[in-house]
Amino acid sequence: MVDDLDEVRALLPGVTVSPVDALGGSDRSAVRRARITRPGEAPTTVIVKTFDHPESWARESAALGVLPAGTPAPRLLAAGASPPVVVMSDLGTGTNVADALLGADPSAAEAAVYAWTDAIAAVHQATLGMRDAFRAELDARAQPGSAPLTSVVATLDQNIADLRQACGPLGVAVPESLADAFRAHAARLDNDFASALSPSDACPDNNVFTGDGLALIDFEHAEWRHVAWDVAYLRVPWPSCWCSWRLPDEVADRAVARYRRAAAAGLPYVASPEFDLDLGAATDLWAVLYSSWFLPLTLSGDPLAAGRRDSPRRRALLLHRLDLANRTSTAPEIAGFAGELRAALVARWGEVPLVLARAFRA
Repeated sequence: MVDDLDEVRALLPGVTVSPVDALGGSDRSAVRRARITRPGEAPTTVIVKTFDHPESWARESAALGVLPAGTPAPRLLAAGASPPVVVMSDLGTGTNVADALLGADPSAAEAAVYAWTDAIAAVHQATLGMRDAFRAELDARAQPGSAPLTSVVATLDQNIADLRQACGPLGVAVPESLADAFRAHAARLDNDFASALSPSDACPDNNVFTGDGLALIDFEHAEWRHVAWDVAYLRVPWPSCWCSWRLPDEVADRAVARYRRAAAAGLPYVASPEFDLDLGAATDLWAVLYSSWFLPLTLSGDPLAAGRRDSPRRRALLLHRLDLANRTSTAPEIAGFAGELRAALVARWGEVPLVLARAFRA
């Protein structure tokens, strides 16, 4: 096995470091398990993550650096900027929520969704009011101010432009009134009082079951943003993920209610009607504005999400999300546009249903 752990040895002087196994990663990072032995202590394993992009390193190390002890996430043990590497606690080899959704037991899958909800609520609760701490950690790792706390505002107009360009071949207009509706939703969600640290990519496979419950992993996109962005993952569902199968409505509803009960202790607002409106705004933006991520690909083919065999087809994702917004959005411009775009796509493709996660298909 290739060692390639000298950067970790430099961060942990006096500690014996040896490779255990490679755990994969993505096109942005690589993840390995290593064994460390401190003088006079028994060996233990850690997770070593290296990054291709400095901002990903800055976000992950900053997020793990501010998470309080006891939060369901890895503990930061060491971090180095050149090369960008993070050493974190090893949460073990347990399964994840995606494994449960791909299984054959609907009760286990439902319980896994609730465990995800509990973990998200715990991270939100633990980081309320930590905006300045996260900002300071980011600035300590990147050029001050160069890494925005959230990408929502910074990329909003570009996402609108991308949607307008993607809809051009379909003859579906993206008028300025629709753009203004998107901006109004984003402005509604620009609220520090109801914001917390978010992994921003809390997909069903970015977690691990441990002896203490489910823990979230992968904070390389971590942001400070409104809590509704994460809760809307249950409604859309899983908008940034390859494993974005449909959830039964009753499971999603119970999970949202569970989040509200768990988070209300530290953030009573989530039990109010205002949260319903904010959750609707986040759901609209995930379902409609960010359809620009996938629309160009689907016009020329119907690829699997992330090319994974068990993932849904992108056409099914788009049609499901547009139908959701058309039926549930309280913004007339967004509901009407979602219906118009969906009709144009169905005229090309026919109906392409989004299937339930495998565990719920029985």
